[in-house]
Amino acid sequence: MLETRKFPLIQFGMAMSPRPAAFAPLLYAGRLEEGLKALAEAGFAGVEISLSDVEELDAQWLTDRLGTYGLKVSAFASGRMCLEKSLCLCNPEPEARKKALEVLTAILKLAARFQAPLIIGGVRGKLTGDEDQKARQRATAVDTMRRCSLIAQDLGIHLLLEPINRYETNFINTAQDGLSLLEEIGQPAFKLLLDTFHMNIEESNLNATLKGAGQQLRYVHFADNNRLAPGRGHIDFPALMQTLSRINYNGFISAEILPIPDDATALKQTGKYLHTLLITGKEKTT
Repeated sequence: MLETRKFPLIQFGMAMSPRPAAFAPLLYAGRLEEGLKALAEAGFAGVEISLSDVEELDAQWLTDRLGTYGLKVSAFASGRMCLEKSLCLCNPEPEARKKALEVLTAILKLAARFQAPLIIGGVRGKLTGDEDQKARQRATAVDTMRRCSLIAQDLGIHLLLEPINRYETNFINTAQDGLSLLEEIGQPAFKLLLDTFHMNIEESNLNATLKGAGQQLRYVHFADNNRLAPGRGHIDFPALMQTLSRINYNGFISAEILPIPDDATALKQTGKYLHTLLITGKEKTT
């Protein structure tokens, strides 16, 4: 392809799952090989893989398929652990938190095999009970994240903290919440992920939020305000791309979107739109 890339260091990925999932914004859930083939055909560089445990995925199978399709793993996501198995970092039951750490450790080791980061988003869960109970749950969740960040550092990969909107959790909603927690934990392997869907709810200015994250920002999720493919709502993605360029962002942008109207159409819509942004810096006319 002879077109000139306006943002040469940015690569695009798509969130998928090897199993059917309760978490809705995943494409080709339970049909990962079909999804990988479609990603390659649409010109994507990577796949973000959502897991509830490592048993869902054969590492050698994935290595072989990535080679076949010329893809890489952009990240592993862990939110399904909490949503489907109640293995949440804020779970008040000690055994559930212990099991969550075990599963996260296993996913971190898998992620290291692919030199991919691990996302800590929905796996946090929600703080419950009175203020004292919430404070204890927060303290144990922070301790687990600190432990995971140390493991990630030893493995040579990043742990990514994703702020999530107030309607889904009450623990780390805004980018500033995330930056404050990163400072509190103080581990260099622990970085920030920002998601445009959540930012559209929580932030007053998306571009200023990206600028404020600066060098702590290591991963971005693109989804429009309605959780559909970028370009199907009102978020100004061309402006966001310009801001990412100005802060010298050079990581993955992964689309985490609903499979509407269906997986194939949503993927093709995303691929065409992002390709136009990448080449021209302007949105595609539809």
